[in-house]
Amino acid sequence: MSITPSTSDKAYTVVGGQREERAVAVARNTSLIVLHRGGKYRRHELFEKLQRLGFEDVLSLEPAADTYDVEALSQQHSGVRFLIPHQKLSIGAQVNIGMQEALGRVVFVVWNDMELDRNCAAAAARLGDETDHLCIVPLMRSEKGETIPTLAAPAFHAGRLRVVPLTPVRDGIPSLYPVGYVGLYRRKRFLALGGFDALIENSFWQKMDFGLRAHMWGEHIVYHGVLRITTAAGLDAEDTTPDDSYRRFYLKNLSLRFRDDQGILPLSRFARFFLKTGGGLLSSWALFRSIQQWVFDNRYRFRQDSRRITELWEVEE
Repeated sequence: MSITPSTSDKAYTVVGGQREERAVAVARNTSLIVLHRGGKYRRHELFEKLQRLGFEDVLSLEPAADTYDVEALSQQHSGVRFLIPHQKLSIGAQVNIGMQEALGRVVFVVWNDMELDRNCAAAAARLGDETDHLCIVPLMRSEKGETIPTLAAPAFHAGRLRVVPLTPVRDGIPSLYPVGYVGLYRRKRFLALGGFDALIENSFWQKMDFGLRAHMWGEHIVYHGVLRITTAAGLDAEDTTPDDSYRRFYLKNLSLRFRDDQGILPLSRFARFFLKTGGGLLSSWALFRSIQQWVFDNRYRFRQDSRRITELWEVEE
């Protein structure tokens, strides 16, 4: 599942920055991806502060519309590149293109309404040196100083996969996925994993797919409290509706089995998938065959399946 476009088919425009000139200097440091929600408030102050914190490579994932201020901002902030998609993209797809353009070996993904601790850039660089995890989840607090549950633990209940939100109690605790997409990612590992599945548009199922794939392929997503963020908006409510995105997620994760040191999607799983998730017979079969081929192509990358991940997951109080 490659997410890297060729030069001719990039679905976005890059404005600002001097990528080639900074590439060598930034390569061992941290890039920062800024996702946007809400109004376009205090944009100049936002980018000025982020660069003052020590982030040399900042990428702003712009909404598909309302880019009237980008040209002026790019002239004011030489260390910021503005990525403008040519069409509306899911959040995961936005993170993907940010990762493709990022220069640092580790990339911190945040939202525009989050306040980063003054030592965040240094802490991120240090974690890049001292750890080798796919993604590190930060400590997140509300404006009142309350710790926000930013860990996701998987659990099967009544035959259905659920996610239990947890508050971190120590460094190193695993999370199924980076809640709200926020986290410090190791860029090359992220790209090798395939990034977020852009064909899964529902954010909840998209993050679930990313997290389960990461764990099934032997990667680790863990919490570390040295990365600290304050957020006024908190975390968005998750839409767990079993929609079209769920059908793709279901096949890639819940139908898959790990046998004889490889991942497989048995033909016998089609009937259950079709009856459980709905959809037309022909379209369901086409989707099944597509995912079956994807599983076959990546069969030796699997180390376990989703049920084993859930069975072995330990929740700390």
